[in-house]
Amino acid sequence: MGGSAGTAVLGLVFWIAATTLYSVADVGRATTAVNTGTVLASIANLSMGPLLERFLPAAGRLRARAVAFALAGSAMFALLLGGGYAWWMPGTSLFASAWERVGFAIAVVVLAAFALLDSVLIGMHRARWVALKNVGHAVAKLGAIVLLAGVGGGMSLVGSWIVTAVAAVGVVELGLWLTRSRWNGAGIDPALPRRPELVQFGAVSLGWMLAQALPGIAIPTIVITAAGVDDAAYYNIAWTIVAASLMMTSLVTGPFVAAASKPGADVGALVRSFALVLCGVSLARGIGVGAVGPFALHLYGSEYAEHGSELLVLMGIAHAVSGVAMLYGGLARVARRIAYPMVVQLVASLVVVALVALWIKQLGIVAVGWAFLTHDILILIAAIPPLWILLRRLRTDGSL
Repeated sequence: MGGSAGTAVLGLVFWIAATTLYSVADVGRATTAVNTGTVLASIANLSMGPLLERFLPAAGRLRARAVAFALAGSAMFALLLGGGYAWWMPGTSLFASAWERVGFAIAVVVLAAFALLDSVLIGMHRARWVALKNVGHAVAKLGAIVLLAGVGGGMSLVGSWIVTAVAAVGVVELGLWLTRSRWNGAGIDPALPRRPELVQFGAVSLGWMLAQALPGIAIPTIVITAAGVDDAAYYNIAWTIVAASLMMTSLVTGPFVAAASKPGADVGALVRSFALVLCGVSLARGIGVGAVGPFALHLYGSEYAEHGSELLVLMGIAHAVSGVAMLYGGLARVARRIAYPMVVQLVASLVVVALVALWIKQLGIVAVGWAFLTHDILILIAAIPPLWILLRRLRTDGSL
């Protein structure tokens, strides 16, 4: 948790430096490219992250093969997705040249590996490596942005992010290679479910992830095309504060799923601990985004605070009510009952994208806040009944 907090703070400092050193238009293009590339990278991972977190602890001698397959498959799909988006994106609002489109496709490959390695390390119970990787990258890209100030406009912002991510990926993969005898499970028989069950879990996880990713791709594109690069900058800078809070939840949920999925785990104790942590995280996210966030926007510039504060207040309220749904999501992954949350997430994501498209002209970027508040309330209502069923089963049977 300390590592994720440090990474989040350094990420905010990075964009403070960006808004100080670059124009609003350059920041708008760079933040849209980075945010969209990050979401495309998560799609390219084909939901292998949750699979690795859930099943790598029990994979035994298949661990090394699973990691290699996941990284190679992710890289190929990331290149297709990044290239496809760069080719499809109309006009020059985001990409000013063909070289920038090519660079974006390569960047998605890098971001996919960067993200997937978090799940690999969590599945190996090496959460400390995750923190070191992410904090190291945050420090390095902050130094790079200062060195590249005034060179290349908004794309130098993207370059500082990607080049340092390449270095981080290389260091982690080298570390895994050098320590492979400690984690590859040689001589240990796998304790995995049957292959059809694994395939079903992976397919539904992919659908769940695609549903979660839909707003992340669609909304920045809607904002930059319907409202322009300046509003894109105001939205994306405000969203860096939201993203920092989301990082906290992802780095809490992954280790819980990995620990609760380990053979012989005390699931009841882990669930109680997870629920208490989520209560604190939800409260911290609500206060941090909704109350502290609007003041933090003044560090980026008065125009960012003027346009983004109301959005953050609404997102803070949404975060405060999201803890129950996150608890259900974590338990559903451990219980391997994820079809229902996937459908709920898909419906809610379609609703949030439709509402943003409908309201953006009238409300500006505040439309995103109202749409996500609606989204989180819908998911909360849908999550309560199945969560109650899982908790009752845990109390009576001692397992999920």
